Amino acid sequence: MTQEPKFVAFNLEGMNNTDKLVSNLLSASIDYMNKTASQNPVGYKKMSGSDVEELSCSSMKTVAPRVGMPEDRIDLVSGHVFPDIILHTYNYGVEIKSTQKDAWTSTGSSIVESSRSEEADRIYMLFGKLGGEPEFRCKPYQQCLSNIAVTHAPRYLIDMNLDDESNIFSKMDTEYDKFRVLPETDKISKVRQYYIAKAKAEHKYEMPWWMGETTNVNLSFYNDIGTEKKSEIQARACILFQSLYSKSSKDRYRPIALWLCNNYSLLCPNMRDEFSAGGQCTIINGKLLKRPYPHIVQEILNNQERIKSLLLSPDEDLLMGIHDFWDFVYDPKDLYNSWLSMLETSFKENPQLSFVPIRKLLEEEAKPY
Repeated sequence: MTQEPKFVAFNLEGMNNTDKLVSNLLSASIDYMNKTASQNPVGYKKMSGSDVEELSCSSMKTVAPRVGMPEDRIDLVSGHVFPDIILHTYNYGVEIKSTQKDAWTSTGSSIVESSRSEEADRIYMLFGKLGGEPEFRCKPYQQCLSNIAVTHAPRYLIDMNLDDESNIFSKMDTEYDKFRVLPETDKISKVRQYYIAKAKAEHKYEMPWWMGETTNVNLSFYNDIGTEKKSEIQARACILFQSLYSKSSKDRYRPIALWLCNNYSLLCPNMRDEFSAGGQCTIINGKLLKRPYPHIVQEILNNQERIKSLLLSPDEDLLMGIHDFWDFVYDPKDLYNSWLSMLETSFKENPQLSFVPIRKLLEEEAKPY
């Protein structure tokens, strides 16, 4: 197995004197830290995160004279500013992370970077593996961010063994320096779209519930909410999820169950009953049907006024849902007729629904009673 280099510099074309100075400083610091760690491994295993931050800063100050950098330019600002160490006047910073495990992975900092120092155009990650044989590595920040996870906020995941093409920014087809300067809402949107597209490509029913949603802090049951709220949710589900009209019943309700939890903090153990159970539609406009319609038709007709109103004047949540879940070609300027066309096509392709003139019923505002 190829040994991962302990220090990796930025790949900068035409490196200037500052780039070389910072690179030399950090390379020498890593050499110094690993040498001293090998001499007293037991002491390093007991270090806390703040201990590693102080060790990193003191080590950098120790080797600074060797590479020609003034010690007073190296400042530990941990807890107040991102990154933890600022190299004043050099436009560089160093983020310090460590783990007591024998591994090169950990949870990193927030993707928002709201406390980022204006002095740090470029950032290195200095990582301490304290388990097993204590060791330190350092590489450009973006090159060791493998993914995004959530604690109380979206945070990067660190993997110091990543190659250049495996970091989260390569996966999202962007560059860290472009991503980091986006407004927070644009960052959230870009990450959200990446995970939704990834789930679709892998044919998985997954949603990034922790991003871009404002929802109740407590989970509750769908069956316990009021009738008006249920009608609102059912109307939106009829709009957003083509799977409701699929001839395959296997995954018909799974995306809706995820969406309920994601958007409304609601759990529904009997999602099928809300759209398919409860009896067939036997009467239209006061006349008994010769052949009853499936229950989903009744749900659509009961909610048709709300559905049309939502699509003619969509709010931000609905537009986000349409962007996330509509996989068919549609006209952004005519959402209602786009939905009608999708519905008509879906009904025709489903043997259980193909005999229902759904478009005609909606255009004539038919009543299921």
